[in-house]
Amino acid sequence: MRWPASSPSAPAPTSTIRSAHSSSASVAGAIFVKGFTWTQEKLQVDDVLGVWPLHGLCGLWGGIAAGILGLETLGGIGGVSPIVQLLGSLAVSAYAFAAGYVVYLLTSRFFGIRLTDEQQRRGADLSIHSIGAEPEF
Repeated sequence: MRWPASSPSAPAPTSTIRSAHSSSASVAGAIFVKGFTWTQEKLQVDDVLGVWPLHGLCGLWGGIAAGILGLETLGGIGGVSPIVQLLGSLAVSAYAFAAGYVVYLLTSRFFGIRLTDEQQRRGADLSIHSIGAEPEF
């Protein structure tokens, strides 16, 4: 997961920063994912696909990096405000968290999103879809 871990943090600022700084943003994004993955395992956050560390934290960093590394004084293209980028990135992250939480609550209340212990043992492919993971075998 090395390449995808840093990729979401690079595209956001590429229109405002130079390519050398884009690499810095990507490296920082990879560090965020590694750090959050450790926290995710320690706190036992249920994010099987790693959506929050990959898209949440790296995307948040990408938006903030556009404001920091895009400054002309740091060699960027200019025309950006670090404060606006920070506030906008935090606002979008807060909205995404709230909207996702509401969808999660509604889905779990009305439909259920967990498999029973027996279904987990058999696997979702057999329990839900009635097919094997490798039907060709």
